[in-house]
Amino acid sequence: MRLIFSNSSTTTSPGHPAVFIDRDGVINLRRAGDYVLHWEQFVFMPGIRDALRDIAGLGVPLIVISNQSAVGRGLLSRPMLEVITRNMHQKLKNHGVSILAVYYCTHKPQDECICRKPNPELLLKAAEDFSVDMSKSVFIGDSDADVRAAAAAGCQPVLFGPGLTACSPSSEWKSGIPVARTARQLPNLVARLLKKIPSPADRQALQKS
Repeated sequence: MRLIFSNSSTTTSPGHPAVFIDRDGVINLRRAGDYVLHWEQFVFMPGIRDALRDIAGLGVPLIVISNQSAVGRGLLSRPMLEVITRNMHQKLKNHGVSILAVYYCTHKPQDECICRKPNPELLLKAAEDFSVDMSKSVFIGDSDADVRAAAAAGCQPVLFGPGLTACSPSSEWKSGIPVARTARQLPNLVARLLKKIPSPADRQALQKS
């Protein structure tokens, strides 16, 4: 499932970097043992809207990549998922954050589809759709599935949040991965990782020089 927001203010050119973002646990709080099934259950992570606004200020497109198996499980309809997504997009837009597109895998894990993270299919599809250079891009996630998907797609994984999750008992997947524990730490970390992309502070300094 793909939603493209053509009114995004970010312009793209061939070979540009992008910032890919997981949804649950990064943009919104995870619901313990449950799914976000209605907009009223969607709660933004503390500080994430400010962080995404600063990241958007780097001039790179923001693209959401997320597993939403509640649809495949029959708990959430595709129209309701679209309502939640459009509300999320509008709230972020009101805060100065422009999301270019959202890509969802709606299958159950047992479907063994090619698009469910940790498979890289959604990342690669987004890269194809928007001519993204994956080697210059980052993927902000909170799980080993996000890390593995980023590695398979050829972009830099970034872990975010206090509640990092794993699909396996081992913690080795976190080794060597840049981590931002709070939203405040996220923009500077992403700015450092995006090659040849100055931070907002750097841009202001250049404008004054």
